[in-house]
Amino acid sequence: MMSSSASPADLADAIRQQAVQAGAATPAVRGADWRQAIVQTVNTDGTVLTTDGITARRLESYQNAAVNDRIVVTISGSGQWLATGRTAAATEQAFATYTPTWTSDSSNPSLGNGTLTGRYWRHGTNVTGSINMTVGSTTGLGSGNYFWQLPTNVSPTGLITIGQAQVLISGGNRWPGQAVISPTDTNRVGVYMATAAANSAIRRLSALNGSPDGVLTASTQIRISFQYEATP
Repeated sequence: MMSSSASPADLADAIRQQAVQAGAATPAVRGADWRQAIVQTVNTDGTVLTTDGITARRLESYQNAAVNDRIVVTISGSGQWLATGRTAAATEQAFATYTPTWTSDSSNPSLGNGTLTGRYWRHGTNVTGSINMTVGSTTGLGSGNYFWQLPTNVSPTGLITIGQAQVLISGGNRWPGQAVISPTDTNRVGVYMATAAANSAIRRLSALNGSPDGVLTASTQIRISFQYEATP
């Protein structure tokens, strides 16, 4: 409030300042604008809520939105917000390396002097990657069906594809197979190979059935590829 003794010039300055403040808070006066924001919630209606309380509708090009994405939001003169896309994704992993755990549903195998590596790329909730393993001379086969750990947990209600797998016997056959993730077993992948039977039925790789040629032997290579929708 202005003092009753304020000069006309002071009064005019105060009015101008109030007009500037009111205009800055009114989109219709301020006009269109854009800035960066952090995603707090990904809503199911095609919008995102930012950490500073803005609900913005995602453009079609802004796919796989994830919490903590740094995005660009823009506002129209009528006050409508749009999320145009991310500048950086908190869940982005550009072909990061990880070491999968090799297990079984009975007695776990041991890698010994074999090698086991994994690579994956994550964009939002989409994860794709590969696992490469070579059996060593001191590798212990354990017992039961084999599994390989995934880099992140799988969403049990999300997209899970059937990946590819291959077993290359040292100096012998190359067998194709499938990499399968169960919706009820969401942190590992199993491999299925065709049997030598005439009906070409597939069975899970195990200590007894490492390939149609039999148990895994030294220098055998296993290659697995996978893709799935991760838990946000």
